[in-house]
Amino acid sequence: MTGGGFIVGTGTPLPGEEPSSLAPGAKANFAVAGGVKNGAFWGHLEYVDHSMSPPMQVHGTSVTGYAFGTDPTTDRVITGTARINGVDGFTYMVEVSDIAEPGRGVDRFSIELSNGYVAGFNYGDGPIAGGNIQLHKANASNTPPPGFSCQQ
Repeated sequence: MTGGGFIVGTGTPLPGEEPSSLAPGAKANFAVAGGVKNGAFWGHLEYVDHSMSPPMQVHGTSVTGYAFGTDPTTDRVITGTARINGVDGFTYMVEVSDIAEPGRGVDRFSIELSNGYVAGFNYGDGPIAGGNIQLHKANASNTPPPGFSCQQ
């Protein structure tokens, strides 16, 4: 799975969900990738919330999991560790959805950080406002990490 683009805060939380940390009308950029290769999880995360001063910069430092999301035909969840504004010790969970091509206005991105920050589709911000999420065909020759299985 690979993806990149931006989301825009709406200020309208989904029923029963906590509100997005992204300010209404503000933009956050993201670049994300994840999967399984040669017996290990791989990927990256970059996320910048421009509504904060200074902007909050999230840099993924490792990928610790990759799994199906809510809809296994379109969604993936990536988990890992992160550095926020230069400080290590955080974790993240990203859920992405590859709904259609091109992705602008339909594909989905959501992020949760261990510091309590949440943003994206799952928190009422709507689909990505620009960019694309792309699921790639599984490679059956790859070996998953011990205790895990490869998912299509």
